[in-house]
Amino acid sequence: MNVMNVIVERKYTILSKLGQGSFGTIYKGINNLTQSKVAIKIEYNPPDCILTHEAKIYKYLEGKDGIPRLLSFGKEGLFHYMIMDLFDESLEVMKRKSNGKLSLNTVLNIFYQSLERLETIHTLGIVHRDIKPDNFIVDRSTTKIYMIDFGLSRRFLDVNEKIIPLSSGHNITGSVRYSSIHVHSGMVGTRRDDLESLGYMILYLWLGRLPWQGITHESQTIRYELIGRYKTTHTLVDLFPSAPMECIDYLNYCRRLSFDEKPDYEFIRSMFYPLYKQHHCSENYYDWIKQ
Repeated sequence: MNVMNVIVERKYTILSKLGQGSFGTIYKGINNLTQSKVAIKIEYNPPDCILTHEAKIYKYLEGKDGIPRLLSFGKEGLFHYMIMDLFDESLEVMKRKSNGKLSLNTVLNIFYQSLERLETIHTLGIVHRDIKPDNFIVDRSTTKIYMIDFGLSRRFLDVNEKIIPLSSGHNITGSVRYSSIHVHSGMVGTRRDDLESLGYMILYLWLGRLPWQGITHESQTIRYELIGRYKTTHTLVDLFPSAPMECIDYLNYCRRLSFDEKPDYEFIRSMFYPLYKQHHCSENYYDWIKQ
């Protein structure tokens, strides 16, 4: 179905495609009443509407720093839709525009902002489960980074605010490129896994590539197994010989966390302070400011 120029809620016109989310297509749109730009996510008549779940997550996180506003949600004809604030490009696009790599200063600033987003949702009992550069969007005017795409997110606390017990035998959720070793082993993702994925993401942004990206196989299942084996049978130093030890120590910290253990976010921040100071980093510097 061609949705270009389709008008949603009689006021939002779909203008162009921006990308593909976990479950749904994202478009750039315009509010015909205010002329403000918006993001419109559309999912076509699925048996289980993931977009309904995602909208509930956004509503639950309403007002939290670094989370886009959910402006509207509903169903029209053959599709469900979600209207949100529109910002600029994703970190994946920013990396591509910077010749495939971002500077250490930029990556450390991304890390601190992304860690803050994760601490925010974790404190509210939510794990993201799909940490990757596509799911962090930049607002160039403020250099603030927003976390998006909560289609795979889940609560790790039950109705009594107790941690839901560990379960295994699960398929990989999210992007295998950034999956933690515990998710590879079939365990359900929790806070430690979001954080480990964040570690792989910042190394990808800084180094330009992760060592297991070249692993291929005609069977997706076997490919995932090969990638998981590669992550676990090589030491982190062997995997990332040029990475600062702070990154290695951080990933080791994430991997050692138990399933229900609350991460020490302040300790994590402190792990990178020496690297930040050593390279005379500035919290106001981002590669895209000069683009």
